[in-house]
Amino acid sequence: MFKFFKELLSAAKEGVREAKEELAQEAELDKAKKQQINDKHMLKDISYEEQFGTALGAAFRVIVFGDWFTVFGSAGDDRTYPVHLYQFGTYPKQAEYRNELVKLLNRDFAIADTESCLQLLAAYFNLLGMKTGGTVLEGREDQIDSGNWDISKPGVDALVITVSSHITTAATDVGYLQKSAALDILKNLSSYARLHFKDWHTFSEKFLEGEHYVGLNNKIGKSYLKRYIGYLREKIGSPWNNIDWNIQSVQDRVLSAIAWTFQAKSYNSSREFDADVAESQRNILADRAQWDANEIVVDAPEIELCYMCWIKGMEDLNPNETLLDDEEEAFDDDNEDSGYYQVEICARLRASNEKNFTALDLLYQMEKQLIGKELGDHIFFEGLDRVKNHPGDTPLYYISFGS
Repeated sequence: MFKFFKELLSAAKEGVREAKEELAQEAELDKAKKQQINDKHMLKDISYEEQFGTALGAAFRVIVFGDWFTVFGSAGDDRTYPVHLYQFGTYPKQAEYRNELVKLLNRDFAIADTESCLQLLAAYFNLLGMKTGGTVLEGREDQIDSGNWDISKPGVDALVITVSSHITTAATDVGYLQKSAALDILKNLSSYARLHFKDWHTFSEKFLEGEHYVGLNNKIGKSYLKRYIGYLREKIGSPWNNIDWNIQSVQDRVLSAIAWTFQAKSYNSSREFDADVAESQRNILADRAQWDANEIVVDAPEIELCYMCWIKGMEDLNPNETLLDDEEEAFDDDNEDSGYYQVEICARLRASNEKNFTALDLLYQMEKQLIGKELGDHIFFEGLDRVKNHPGDTPLYYISFGS
């Protein structure tokens, strides 16, 4: 696995000895420029989640495509924006690289088809304890050698995220995964990354640290890898310098970087609740904590909030809640478990200031809304997902739970 680092270095060393450096450098630079784009505006139609998820694997994609680098050194910053570091599955020149990616996936990861791809991705997800619900990995119990991939070592989780992103995008490029399925996988990877790391620099530092513990490369390989990471940190066209790490757009996700467990606890005030949330961030996330109670997270006076839960009957619904299921089917005996019925509910929430929702206001209202509801093992809050193209002026969100 990951032979491409070592083989790249071997080829580079041989090339330096035998090639005419000046001519070879010019040829490589011309090739690199053809692979890149010069207009940043071409990126505007790529969704934030696709850009972010692809950029998580940029340390490997940049090696495959050779951006900004030849065996002879850097060409300086030519202000290009390599589209394949922002996008996958539909980028320019994709067909030209398909055969190369097929070879690399098979050689480095033993991935030769959809099934082998899903096996490895599920193994990495399970290694990290990441949720697979809502993805093509759901229910899979594949495992990877935790001796080599010791998740307790610093930075190994960042390395796993980078590898998983690279596999996901490359497998889609060659046709092993549907892009919609890949985006679902990247969405979960991105949520995990944003929850556990605070910015691109920290993520890349941890990635290098994790690579050291897993030991993918020899000493020379590590020095080359650091150079690639340096380019991703420094170049104007790098996704790491153009994609916000913690953007919380009303179009995508809300509060996804907050660590919280719904407790069915009654609070006397939002101030008391705020203190508990802040303490939870410090205990779980430490220096990665990002809780800002006054941050405006939804710029709308009212939202619809939907979620799955277990209730005993219609009497468990709050006045602002609506049952989305057919009532007769929802409370059918086939849907019963120990006196509870699994249902889908939608609540209408109103901002306390009548203008917009702060982080505290929204999370506090959710906590109160879920009192009296049974969530089973799914008590961990993993953010809100906005339903795009929802008709009407009131935004619609779904609560994402984890177990």
